[in-house]
Amino acid sequence: MSMSRIQNGLRLVGQNGTMYTLLSPLARRNHPHVWRACQSDNERDEIIIKHPPDDTDPEKRSFQREMNMQKLFKPSRFIRKMTDTIPASSDLPEMMVLEPFEKTLWSARTKRPLAIWEIKYIMKATLLGLQEIHKQGLVYCDFKMENVLLNGFNNDAATEDQEVVGRMRVKIADLGSVMAPDRGDVTSLTYRSPEVYFKKPWTSAIDIWAWGIVYFHLIQAQINFSAPGIYDSIIKNTTLAQKAKAVQASQIHDFNLQENEYFEGCDFSVVKEVDLAFEEEHWTDRLIARGVPEYDVVFLYAVLEPDPTKRMIAEDIFATGVFGCLPGIKSISFPPKSSQDRSHDSCSNHVRAGTGTPPSPASAFLSPLIILQG
Repeated sequence: MSMSRIQNGLRLVGQNGTMYTLLSPLARRNHPHVWRACQSDNERDEIIIKHPPDDTDPEKRSFQREMNMQKLFKPSRFIRKMTDTIPASSDLPEMMVLEPFEKTLWSARTKRPLAIWEIKYIMKATLLGLQEIHKQGLVYCDFKMENVLLNGFNNDAATEDQEVVGRMRVKIADLGSVMAPDRGDVTSLTYRSPEVYFKKPWTSAIDIWAWGIVYFHLIQAQINFSAPGIYDSIIKNTTLAQKAKAVQASQIHDFNLQENEYFEGCDFSVVKEVDLAFEEEHWTDRLIARGVPEYDVVFLYAVLEPDPTKRMIAEDIFATGVFGCLPGIKSISFPPKSSQDRSHDSCSNHVRAGTGTPPSPASAFLSPLIILQG
């Protein structure tokens, strides 16, 4: 197999007989593996073609897992679709043909502050996508703004017009990290949850934490567009290991993890290893003082529960009513959960084993939110 053959102008034949032509790499890299392409008889409508980064067995296995996930979630409205495959040949690897999108949520966030209805519409769509993954007993593992795709976002003007917002298409991309609950390092540093930093077993609760951090960033950007979001660029010009320590130390301080029963017996020495000046004022008070509506702050406080066994699941978040009446996106109907299945997924009970801690019902979070709404 020769990856060097994969270049601009290469013609490929899909499983369904469609002819494709590679146009250019999606990103500048020495060895690109994601390409802009088009159907050979229609150069106006671009699609995306993706193949393994190299021809090593680990990369090929990883790519095959991603293709399997694409097939599993093909019916989803909120996960980017694989529209075709290109079979492997003697000198080319197997490839995926994916839906094209105009931009990522990260690129949209850099253009302007998002209006509150834009934020809620986007975050509801992504939560519906995560919910579908969690219903399969799986964890997305890499939720971040760069993995949220948008079509129909207006770079120039924010809008509170729900009809206009409802025309936007929002989907989660890149299923390459989806896996069953496990333990070990997953999720980008900024969006990584406390249980991952402390090397504890993790479940789909890590996706809810990452989702909450994205929501936090978008709300912050409304108040101070030029400032980085929480834990983003926390320290500059350092190694990834140093940044990981800085984020972990900040979480210990911000969420008072040393007093949290779930983290009892953990090593908190990282706090002394980083040179950070922690603010005494609680992050919730800082947000309110800077003009973030109290309702949004209470909601974020509920979502960013440091104990994963008490963290809300997607259904709990929907039950708060935080999204209000949004056009174009309705909740997906799933069978009701039994009282024994209130954990984040059927594989997460090992986290709760021996704790005697019942999962938290949505009503535990509704009261303060309803009070603030009223």
